[in-house]
Amino acid sequence: MVDIHCHIVPGVDDGSTSVEMSLEMIAAAKRSGVTAILTTPHIRGRAEDVVVHSFHKENFQKVLDTRPDIDLYLGCEVRVTPETHDIISHSEFTSNERSKYILLELEFDKVPAYFSQLIFEYRLAGITPIVAHPERNVGVLQNPEYAIDFVRQGALLQVTNGSVLGELGESFQRCAINLIECGLVSFLASDAHNISTRPFTNWSETYEFVQNLEKKGNSLLPINADYLCTHNPFAVCQGTPIPSIELDEPLLSRIRSRLLQATEPTVKRKRFFFM
Repeated sequence: MVDIHCHIVPGVDDGSTSVEMSLEMIAAAKRSGVTAILTTPHIRGRAEDVVVHSFHKENFQKVLDTRPDIDLYLGCEVRVTPETHDIISHSEFTSNERSKYILLELEFDKVPAYFSQLIFEYRLAGITPIVAHPERNVGVLQNPEYAIDFVRQGALLQVTNGSVLGELGESFQRCAINLIECGLVSFLASDAHNISTRPFTNWSETYEFVQNLEKKGNSLLPINADYLCTHNPFAVCQGTPIPSIELDEPLLSRIRSRLLQATEPTVKRKRFFFM
């Protein structure tokens, strides 16, 4: 399995606090079956944060210098702001600096009006946006049409392991499973931050959970746990193409019906997920 969203770069955000903790997190990931990690420290979506990314690279190198027995790559989790348009030309913010994919994090409580235009501009530049944990966004929970729009506009969706397993709350779990069963999800990832409250260790359980969803045959599009957990994430690390999700009108109608059945009128946040 390949993890494309986690926080093991030490001392740069609310993730790992030291190289020692980073190594403990990596060891836990390996025990759970993870073979490669794209680490994604938080960063604001502004051009001046190229300097911040340089700091991330320095601290990432400290982990590499210990020669951990696992493939490691460096990316960012970019908080979407009105200024994020300004960083489209900066490969520093893309996954592994390959200018093919970028992980974007929405604010918890809404989907900003300018986000569709941002997706369009990234796609125009040849970069595929990956929307981090949409199942934890209140806008998506209250209006799942947003998730459909993201995919139709060319973005890919990444759901968090803890959401799938119900560790972050029932609403998030229901949304996560529905997005997966509707065929809108391209990746699972841990969003690991430490070795205790938000670890890597739920990977094997998540993989088994999704395999069971695959076997149930209740999905609108085929579920493939290996693609969600390994093949697609590895393509992001390597900067290679991932097949787009084709949504024709009959399928869209069925997806809308499935998602609307699970729409939440109100959502209470269980944890604070940003710095």
